[in-house]
Amino acid sequence: MEINKTIQIDAAAVKVWEVLWGQYGKACDWASTVNTSEMRKDTVNEFGGRSCHSSFGEVSEIVDSVNEKDMTLQYHLDGMPAMIKSGVAKWKLKPTSINTTEVTMNLNMAFAKIPIALMGWLIKPKMKKDINQTMIDLKHYVETGRQTDVKKKSDAKFNKKKGNKSA
Repeated sequence: MEINKTIQIDAAAVKVWEVLWGQYGKACDWASTVNTSEMRKDTVNEFGGRSCHSSFGEVSEIVDSVNEKDMTLQYHLDGMPAMIKSGVAKWKLKPTSINTTEVTMNLNMAFAKIPIALMGWLIKPKMKKDINQTMIDLKHYVETGRQTDVKKKSDAKFNKKKGNKSA
């Protein structure tokens, strides 16, 4: 399954790049689909990776390439829920003016056969919705410095669930 999404952000490309790559380990600060995140140093390449608790469960990523000049970032999943076989995300930033940036995300996912056969009608629309919301979250966070209401609700739900498990 491939999802391509492009959005215009009213901010300089360097500001967007700082959130996307400079604060790569802190995606949980702005993405409503990511409740916790931290950098990983246990990867075999110079870029590292990220571990996240996402709306699909625990996910680990390894950064494949970063081009600061072209403002491109690519990573793949190396630890994921059983329903996902593989996943690669590519981000590209393109300045369209001094204070406007076009952000494109390409996500390519392969799912395990049985879960997708049984629940594909549920999983695919949720993935598309989550990617759309992630782009909205990024735009709002970069432009305002604040989280979206969707992000705040997602974190509150996660923290409530987490609190119930530790009790």
